[in-house]
Amino acid sequence: MTARSALAHAKINLILETGARRADGYHDIDTVLQEIELADRVTISFGEFEGMRVGGPFASGTPAGQSNLAWRAAAELAQRCGRTLDGLGIALEKHIPAAGGLGGGASDAATVLRLLQQQWAASDSMLLDCANAIGSDEAFFLTGGTARARGRGELVEPLAPLHPHDVVLFIPVDTIEHKTARLFEAMDAVPGVPMTAGAAFARTMPRTLAATDVTNSFESVARDVFAGLGALWAELERRCGVPVHLAGAGPTLFWIGPPGAGAPVAKAAAGLQCTVVETRTL
Repeated sequence: MTARSALAHAKINLILETGARRADGYHDIDTVLQEIELADRVTISFGEFEGMRVGGPFASGTPAGQSNLAWRAAAELAQRCGRTLDGLGIALEKHIPAAGGLGGGASDAATVLRLLQQQWAASDSMLLDCANAIGSDEAFFLTGGTARARGRGELVEPLAPLHPHDVVLFIPVDTIEHKTARLFEAMDAVPGVPMTAGAAFARTMPRTLAATDVTNSFESVARDVFAGLGALWAELERRCGVPVHLAGAGPTLFWIGPPGAGAPVAKAAAGLQCTVVETRTL
């Protein structure tokens, strides 16, 4: 098989509301996800090497073995298709930070599923089953674009595309282990509120956003969970003069606004303890 390659795009959550813990241990969410231009490159091959190879500017922190979501996705699909992983090589060129709230691992996994689909004659329903078996964002990344997701994230409803926007990412130096679980644990300790923003947002699509239109329930606890994030957040908003938001479960922060407006926002963050990435919505 000739090596096959594709981009695995990152995402931001324009809306992210969390509900109470369910009997199965998961939490219900209502979220509007938006794919962005920033992407990893995923390459699969048979016979060139076997296993995982990880490189690129954000390789640090990305598992290079069977625990990687990309490898787990291939294993799930192989089981359903009656295949083996003998000779399979998966190479990741990481431009999305690991555990940053941008869905890089889930996007890599979904991209592996798409790349293997034709090779193994897998159906779309098989891909969706695999995606839901390994995580919550993977189902969104099978289609990408703009979508609303509910349940634990596996119930995906495509929406009309968001109008073009600039996005600036502010990626802190450090993240923490088990961050999503720790955020949900912190949310369990505060009074819940009805999840209404996702439905309201979906009714207004397609649309142009202001930074004040973004909602993320995790923002109420993230400053306590991530050491030092509150100070960075406050300084970014002071310099930029506009709201900055948490990307998914963080700790990455982001600004979103009209095309052409991202460059001065990125420039305002110069010298802070974060990596600044200018990108845009897809």
